[in-house]
Amino acid sequence: MQPVFSIVLCTYNAEAYLDECIQSLLSQTFADFELIIVDDGSSDGTLRYLKGIKDQRIRLIELGSNHGLIYARTKGFSEAGGRYIAIMDADDIAHPQRLEEQLKVFQTLDVDVCGSFHISLDNATGKRRARKSPTSDSDIRALLTIYCPICNPSASVKTEIVRKNTYNTEYTHAEDYGLWCDIAANGGKFYNIPKPLLTYRLHAGQVSKLKKETALNSFRKIQARYVEKITGQSITPVAMPFRTRIRQGIAFMKDINTRIPGMSFRANYELYAEFQFRRNGWLTIPTRIERMLAAFYAMLLGRRRSKTH
Repeated sequence: MQPVFSIVLCTYNAEAYLDECIQSLLSQTFADFELIIVDDGSSDGTLRYLKGIKDQRIRLIELGSNHGLIYARTKGFSEAGGRYIAIMDADDIAHPQRLEEQLKVFQTLDVDVCGSFHISLDNATGKRRARKSPTSDSDIRALLTIYCPICNPSASVKTEIVRKNTYNTEYTHAEDYGLWCDIAANGGKFYNIPKPLLTYRLHAGQVSKLKKETALNSFRKIQARYVEKITGQSITPVAMPFRTRIRQGIAFMKDINTRIPGMSFRANYELYAEFQFRRNGWLTIPTRIERMLAAFYAMLLGRRRSKTH
């Protein structure tokens, strides 16, 4: 019988954090899921731990040698039999109601990708911090032009969407951002649940920290492609001198507001900030005022233009 969710969890030498992660998934209040674990050639005690768990919902796939996250996730996605795929990282912790809350969204809203707020946990200090994200589809798709507003291991996505939009091997160490941008560019719809449904662990061994330069290069490539797909422009939001950003930045924002109706003032404010140089001191207040005026102006003109199209 087809499960509602397929949770795809990739492991690689994750023994230190794995028990807490696995137990958080097996304890979900919504239990109609399969847990597909793809081990990407672990050499520590990860496999020994996984083989010791007795739960019929678990399917363990051993790759034997290390192939990298894109290969492992793609393998897990291809094996998924559920209507929805829930992404999870081996060092994170799912809130007990994560799947239950996301299923409610899929059943009531026209959504293809559903993420949530999260708690960041500094593994060294134990400090926890609540992290919010934009919630609406318009804001998420617009802000993908400057960063990833989806907490990747909090996200669930319709399986049919993953079948049409796969990971791109060019997007090394920024593969999730690339996947969301591709889905958005192809008309996918997004939502973030305004509740923290994941604890995201921060530690020195994360790939995002170890491969920072490669990830940044991939991010820039993805960003440029996404902006060009949705606007037809080759301009990406970067710091520009005042006169240039007034001309190019405002034009860019008006275009975004026309193509993605319903952007909030806050999203416009965040977007315009990318065109400004970051300074402290006496320029802070004028900089913020400029941001507010630009955001309001672009939002207003964008709405007028969208009504005439």
